[in-house]
Amino acid sequence: MHPENSNLIQQLKDPNRVQRISAAGALGESDRINSKSIPPLIKALQDGHSEVRLAALSSLKNIWRMMIGPLGEVFSSGDEIDQVFGPLNRAMRVCLQDENNYVRLTAAEGLRDLYDVDNDVFEVFLEAARDGDESMRRRAALALWLGATDQRAPLPQVATEPGIAVLIHLLQDHSKHVRNYALRAVSSVGTRAKAAAAAVLELLSDEDEEVRYNAALALAGLGPGAQAALPLLIEMITQGDRLKRKAAAFALRRMASEAKAATPTLIKGLQDHEKRVRSRCADTLGLLGQDIEDEALFALIKSENDEDQEVRSAVQRALEAIGKERIAAAHKSAGADQARDTYPLVGFKPEEVPGLRGMLQVPNANMRAYAATALGYLGAREAIPDLMLLLHDEDEDVRRRAADTLQRMGVDEGESGTKG
Repeated sequence: MHPENSNLIQQLKDPNRVQRISAAGALGESDRINSKSIPPLIKALQDGHSEVRLAALSSLKNIWRMMIGPLGEVFSSGDEIDQVFGPLNRAMRVCLQDENNYVRLTAAEGLRDLYDVDNDVFEVFLEAARDGDESMRRRAALALWLGATDQRAPLPQVATEPGIAVLIHLLQDHSKHVRNYALRAVSSVGTRAKAAAAAVLELLSDEDEEVRYNAALALAGLGPGAQAALPLLIEMITQGDRLKRKAAAFALRRMASEAKAATPTLIKGLQDHEKRVRSRCADTLGLLGQDIEDEALFALIKSENDEDQEVRSAVQRALEAIGKERIAAAHKSAGADQARDTYPLVGFKPEEVPGLRGMLQVPNANMRAYAATALGYLGAREAIPDLMLLLHDEDEDVRRRAADTLQRMGVDEGESGTKG
């Protein structure tokens, strides 16, 4: 225990209210954190002055967070955590009924940290969301957002009619911070918050840039009418920083087929340097299904060779969702050279290798080129002798593809050098 903690614990009984407030707050400072301070602080929750109770609650929250945080074992053992949980939980439950609204809200936040939330906690957040103090509304909006996203301490009530009603109320708050937290909560709730769509739509033209962006992200998950968010989402994915681009790509994926108007942006997103943007753009294009444009389809196929496995998996999912028939139709309308560069390599199995080896000998150069590339994708080393013969093929592109496939298989470059 910090050498001053004993004195501070004694000061919790000081007749001077200011001294008690100071002592209660000091016991929660990072350099004085100690689980042995919890019992006297819990007792301080019965103090007749709300400022003392509030300071004690805040310190208890800090101590608990430190105990269960990354450095928790430095401050306490697992047994100590188990021993203090019950008394701390019961004390905070009592504080939910405190006469002071700040104490009630702080207790509700503390119970959230204890992963013990229920309707009583939710009611305190609802009350705070309509408080005249902006800081109270901001904290309530944050709590509702966390309750809608954190699976360790979920607040399913956020998605109920009273929860959506209070979120709509917060969306109209004069504080941009409150509006942003409320928008994030709406986004997390998704289609269950569709009653908030009109309020979210209004915020697409908000004076604050972050509010506008968050409104676009939220609207994308509310179902019909989400297309109004497309201009802002396109702006985010083309001009935004890494986090904005990732968020916009996620929102476009949520829109599914309604994101079709953003196809040019999705194609460009396949080249983004952030892999999550590329994979989400690929997923979205796959969700367009049969309605995908040929240009987007060919862009997807080219991304089969992306350097990242997550992106390649997303591309494969997209192509499988689009289907071979649609892909074949696109190739039929494309020129032979383009077809060579973009023919899909998904859906083949090892047992099809013999057939592909046979294609290496057909008169059609397009088929030979395709088979050479497909065998490399499958890693069919048994086809190496046949591929070596293609190094002398009359078609330059076939020779190049055969050499590339042999190189991918690890065949010595001197052996597989393209013969002119």
